[in-house]
Parts: sequence; C-alpha cells; structure tokens
Amino acid sequence: MRKVEFEENEYIVMAMFEAKTRQESAEQIAEILPFIEEDEELTELVRGTIDKMGQISDADYSALDLEPYKQEPEDEDED
Repeated sequence: MRKVEFEENEYIVMAMFEAKTRQESAEQIAEILPFIEEDEELTELVRGTIDKMGQISDADYSALDLEPYKQEPEDEDED
C-alpha cells in the first residue's frame, strides 16, 4: 500500500473540520459540498481530501498533527 500524502490545503480542510474520528471528520467535510458546488476548485479540493482520508487508517489519521493548520478567526470588528 502506498503512502498517502496530503497537500497543505488538504491539511487545512481537515483542521477546519477536525473531529474525534476520521469518519466523523470526513462526514463533516462532506456536509459542506452542497454549499460550495459552484466553486469547482474548492469542490475538487474537498472531494480529494475526503478521498485521501478514505485511503488512510484511523491510526494514521489520529497521528496527523493538524494544529499548525488551524486558522484563527478573523475579527469582523476591524475598521
């Protein structure tokens, strides 16, 4: 079995929807698909991330360090 390598944007997607398990995370990511369907590039990124997540084990998912990819929310009050 070949090693699955994630790209930086895929790590960011996983970090945004990180859950306790690989399956829960993939399901949460899949829930956004109807909302982004008009953005082909983003849809491709999300589908590719879900596909790659399906190719790794739960143990491999648990070993991923997603902390560096978590984004700080932007302040909406900045003027």
